[in-house]
This record gives sequence, structure tokens and C-alpha cells, in this order.
Amino acid sequence: MEEKKVLTELRDGVLIVTINRERRRNAIDPETANMMEAILNDAETNPEVGAILITGVGEKSFCAGEDLKALAENGGVCMTETEHGFAGITERLCAKPIVCAMNGTAAGGGLEIALACDVIVAADHARLGLTEVKVGLMATSGGIVRIPKYIPIKIANEMCLTGNLISAQRAAEIGLINYCLPANQVMDKAIELATTMAANAPIPMRLTKQLLHMAPHTSLEDGMRVSRYMAWKYVEGTEDAVEGAAAFAEKRKPQWKNR
Repeated sequence: MEEKKVLTELRDGVLIVTINRERRRNAIDPETANMMEAILNDAETNPEVGAILITGVGEKSFCAGEDLKALAENGGVCMTETEHGFAGITERLCAKPIVCAMNGTAAGGGLEIALACDVIVAADHARLGLTEVKVGLMATSGGIVRIPKYIPIKIANEMCLTGNLISAQRAAEIGLINYCLPANQVMDKAIELATTMAANAPIPMRLTKQLLHMAPHTSLEDGMRVSRYMAWKYVEGTEDAVEGAAAFAEKRKPQWKNR
């Protein structure tokens, strides 16, 4: 019986999503993409999910990107773009935080999946790169757009135009990832971060993500106005804001109602 291509586990409010195609270096084929789309759609509306963690099975690859064998079988037609982009994530503005546990190399679309996450924890043996130009393709699932926003332009140019891989250590130095850790520490750190995020109040977390998405594209003054007169005014009137203050004063864990 064929194994499921994507595995899920809900742990302490964190939905762990594991790409399970080790023999294909966790590459994304159409079935995997559609599974990812459906899983993430459900996670966004599931009140039991406070945060999402995406990883790959094994130690060699996080994700090799597009499954080129499947692409060739489809006559070069891309079947891995879903409603929310490549593998259901690269064009998704998720209301919930997403942590990437990069267990191995992230190449091409695999790096684009990682870049669509909010935080990246990578194994120190991992390598990263937008390799599409080496196989006649382009990193159009967010890679070419996101990389220059996250790292210095000259380094971005080199990565995108050579298609070469860089080490996780180098990625941490230039600010492309958050943590570069020994392989046996990656999941623990990623789960720690995701669990911390999942425990926070859902409404301010959702609005914080929206403001973080908006911030690079607006002035400080406009961003401050939205933060103060829209986001804050809304949040302070919620039941969860009252509950948060009460729980702090009573030294207990808050019980969020998402309203």
C-alpha cells in the first residue's frame, strides 16, 4: 500500500505537516500539492490549530521543489500550482503563524515553500538555493520576489542568477533563515517556536501577521495609523483582551475565545 505523500499530526495546538516523499527528495507532484492545499485550508479554519509547522521526512532533503519527473510526464505543464500558489502555500497569507523545520536541502520550489513561512529553522548540513535556472525554469513561486526583500540585493542577484546552493550557515549570516542548528535539534526548536506562537491570542496574532505583511510596503506614519486607530482599537474591545489582562492578574493560563 502506497504511503501518504503528506503526513499530519496535531500536537499542543501545532499542526505538524510533513512532506513524505523521501525517495523523490520530498519533491512536489500534483497530488502532493493538492494535499498541501487541502491541509492548509483546513488548518486556517480549525480552532484547534494555533500554528503550523512544515517539514520533510528524512535528513537529506526538506524539499527538492517541483517533481521534474512528474512535470515531464505532464508535458511540461505545471500542475503543482493550486489556489494558494505552489504546494498550496507560496501565495497564501495565512492568518496563523507557519514555522519551517528545514531538515535538509531546500532547492528551487522547496526554498520558495520555506520562504513563504514566517520563521525558518534549518539543519546545519542543509543547503539552500533557487536552482530553477539550471533546469530551464524560473523561481516564479515567490523566490525571485521574496529573496531581494530579505537579503542584500547583490547576494540576491548572485543566488537567483547562478542557481547555486548556499550553506545553512551562510543563509543564517545573511538573515535568510532564523536558526542554523545541528540536525537533532531542528525539530525541537521549531516545535518550541510554533508552540509558543500557538499559545498566543489568535486575534492579535492574525492582525500582527497582516501588519508585518504590510509594513515593508508602507510608510512608518501610515503603518502607525493603521496600528493605532484600526488594529489597536479593534483588539482592545475583544473578549480575549479582557481575558488576557485577567489571566495575567490572576497568574493563570488565559482561555482564548477568538472573539
